[in-house]
Amino acid sequence: MTGLIWIASLLLTALAGFPLVGHRAFAGFPPPTRLVLAGASGAVLLSFAMTVAVLTGIPWNVPWLVVAAAVLAAGLRLVLRRLPVSPVRGPSEAGGGVIVVAASVLSLAAVAAALVATVAGAATSPDLLFFWGPKAQQFALARAFDAAFMRDELHHHMHAYYPPLVTNLGAFASMAAGRMSWTGATLTFPLLLAALAIGLPGALDGRLGRARAAAVASLTVAAIAYLGIEADVAGNAEMTLLLFETLAIALLLSETAASAPTQLLAGILLAGAAAAKVEGLPFAAAATALFFLARPEASRPFWPAAARLLLPAAAMLSAWFAFGASRRIFFGYSGYGRLLDLYPDHFGLVLSAVGRSLAATGHALPWLVPLACVLLALPLDRRWILPIGTAAILTAFFLFTYIHRAEDPSLWISWSAPRIFSPVAVLLSIAASLAGGRESRPARP
Repeated sequence: MTGLIWIASLLLTALAGFPLVGHRAFAGFPPPTRLVLAGASGAVLLSFAMTVAVLTGIPWNVPWLVVAAAVLAAGLRLVLRRLPVSPVRGPSEAGGGVIVVAASVLSLAAVAAALVATVAGAATSPDLLFFWGPKAQQFALARAFDAAFMRDELHHHMHAYYPPLVTNLGAFASMAAGRMSWTGATLTFPLLLAALAIGLPGALDGRLGRARAAAVASLTVAAIAYLGIEADVAGNAEMTLLLFETLAIALLLSETAASAPTQLLAGILLAGAAAAKVEGLPFAAAATALFFLARPEASRPFWPAAARLLLPAAAMLSAWFAFGASRRIFFGYSGYGRLLDLYPDHFGLVLSAVGRSLAATGHALPWLVPLACVLLALPLDRRWILPIGTAAILTAFFLFTYIHRAEDPSLWISWSAPRIFSPVAVLLSIAASLAGGRESRPARP
């Protein structure tokens, strides 16, 4: 019962995010997609409220945290009243029923496989036991970030500087349930995967039409499920990161990407990615920069668009780093050496180790199948710059990180590469929808 309460409490994030996503600017999305977008944005605002509460010395409490996040969402809704609202697209036309049904069955099977693997313990992440779970449990007990716990040298392996969103949500659910539920924490993998399966088709629908949107969404969900099971992600931050990143990219590629409300919502999702894992920050930065190259018509005027996409992440991380600095625990992200202390002679070793690691993860099918779909979709339209470019930048960033260690990085790569390269599989899946020879349907008033 505790596990059910723990996991069910996370649904309160949708209540927190509804004042924002309930705005008429998002009325064109199907209700299931709006529900998922409300939950995702509400999770970001809830985490931000928890971080600010610690900075101001206010103990956490489940009811008022939900209220505080909802108030933030309502404040952003007031901001939307001052922004121009583009015409909302209508529901997609009927048709493609067979494809939609087949895609839905595939997504359902993928979520079911993730659930079975999670319940059986076959997908459980060791990192849940090493740091995600213990930190969430301790923060729930302290009803704040426990500075003494984070500062203790015995807890150095828990990476005090890691961004707070995942542990914040774990602490929130633990307070709601009365204690930490390790089973509930692992079940976030199939739960968030199901949320993506429900919400992604509607986020892609306006650009692709119902059938193609369902097909691309099922490809994405199946790739994440297979990868997540093979890489043991249940209970860690990977699925949370992928939820934010996938929905953000879908919005930035949408027909309403020129709309200020869509950009603001995408910015909140990118903030969620940046606050979920360290590698979410380069993703957010790369996606924002490439958005201006891929969608120049949708990013004018430049500075307001840049502010909408970047300021939410800046606010999230500024609050987090302010906490770390004020308690003298961390002063930014810890690295693996100085920026230019590189070991380029390891580059061949790194490439080989990454290749072996991905090949050992379902024979690399979570990456190879989406890549094959991209090749079949060639030529791609100009928007390919966003997903493919972001994937390329992330790949370069990860390889750059791996050559910072003086010792052989093969063991490190063997257990980390499948997880950190998971966004690349998602980006390739989304890129497969950008066939240049097919016209996107225009938005309808």
